[in-house]
Amino acid sequence: MPYHHRTERKKFEARQQTLRLVYQQAGMAESEIHALYHLDLQEFLGERRYREHTQPFAEECCAAHCADCTAWIDFSVLLPQKDLDILVLYAIGGYNQAEIAACIGISQQSISRKIARLKKYLKNFE
Repeated sequence: MPYHHRTERKKFEARQQTLRLVYQQAGMAESEIHALYHLDLQEFLGERRYREHTQPFAEECCAAHCADCTAWIDFSVLLPQKDLDILVLYAIGGYNQAEIAACIGISQQSISRKIARLKKYLKNFE
């Protein structure tokens, strides 16, 4: 699953609250607890920057979902491969539009338009 900063930040803050209580029970000064929190926060934010800038999302999602899930879909003769990849990531993979945009390498607005067109196109097959 891709990195989601808000979720990870909530987990980080929950761990820090637990650590704060442990440190207080151990008799640690509030200034020392705050310094440890600040160091942990810098490490957390550094990890975020590392994940966002050095871990390409496309390797995680496209390789895992597009190749395996399209075996049973015979839309390949009807749709271009890029549209088929978007369909698989959205409908089967459960990725949102921003994640698909990062995976495919085009803007989120383009993904939104393509998904709307694909939905309209697929309604003809119902």
